[in-house]
Amino acid sequence: MKYLEKAKTKTLVLLLCSLALMLVVPTASCEKTERRQEVIKFMQTVGLKKELRAPVKVSTDESGLLSIADEGTFIVQYMIVGAASAREPNVVVASDIKIRAGADKIVVVTHGWIDKGASGWPADIARAFVERTDPNEWVCAFFDWKGGAGVINPVDAAKYGRDIAGPRLVAALSKLPNRFKHVHLIGHSAGAWTINSAAKLICRKMTPATLHLTYLDAYVPSGWAPADIADIATWSPKTTCYAEHYYTRDITFRATELDLPYTFNVDITAIDPWFKEHEFPYRWYCASITGGFNRFDEKKSKVFASHEGTEYGFGRSLEAGRENWRKSLTLKKGAQAVKLRLKKAPFGLDFLRPRRKGPQKY
Repeated sequence: MKYLEKAKTKTLVLLLCSLALMLVVPTASCEKTERRQEVIKFMQTVGLKKELRAPVKVSTDESGLLSIADEGTFIVQYMIVGAASAREPNVVVASDIKIRAGADKIVVVTHGWIDKGASGWPADIARAFVERTDPNEWVCAFFDWKGGAGVINPVDAAKYGRDIAGPRLVAALSKLPNRFKHVHLIGHSAGAWTINSAAKLICRKMTPATLHLTYLDAYVPSGWAPADIADIATWSPKTTCYAEHYYTRDITFRATELDLPYTFNVDITAIDPWFKEHEFPYRWYCASITGGFNRFDEKKSKVFASHEGTEYGFGRSLEAGRENWRKSLTLKKGAQAVKLRLKKAPFGLDFLRPRRKGPQKY
């Protein structure tokens, strides 16, 4: 009970702090900085220093699965501290971390809006990669930024992912003893902006030889430029990149079903066995690794991941083999999506959606 009361009190104080920041909106930038500093000093005096510091914690379990957890929140780090300061976190790496010294490749999986990494699907996919890769070569990880993703407006989650979570992920990777030649980042929905900003910094600071970006139903807020996603040509001339976008035409409509200009696009709507969900792309991607779906109502469904002799999902990754990866680098980016289909379409609720010819173009 005492713990709950303490948590409620802290939440109330944080809300009051954020309200104070929003109610007073000075026009001059120097006044904005002064207002932030006043709120920060107040938080320090009422025992909220831990919330202000909000480190990024890195650890591994017995299998070697790497956990990267951003303890920041949208209210504190974005609204109060400010993105410019919050993007440079204190990174705490566990002393007993288990990573093989020769591992020079890494795959990191992350979530999107109102979601989490630990005890969730990102950890499941990362664990599936552990089962399919050699620990002497690969580090498999998930990134949890639930404090920034747990907001009312998905645009705010995308902002936090782009401006804070992505840079914080790179700060954590930079603290690892290994230097990675290949980096594979996987992000769902608003997490597309997390891996996007992380990839940009990775190219500039870590300069891996190759980079693989997997966007799952990437969320592009209204007014944001789809061309900002995977624009590797402007990030680094030294890194070779393959970017892919797997999406369903679901209830989110245009916001997540664009054929992006710098990715290889794959429409997997027709192979979703049920309701054409925004979440289906990550369940399908996991199934492409393990060979089967995990959710109770999908366990008997066939995992379909090929089109005209080319495998998608896990099959396009370096984790699946060097030949697979070499073929990925030859695929044409920016074209209209390849559509994965079953011979017999599964049951769905497409009749609830307005009819249109195909996905929206950027």
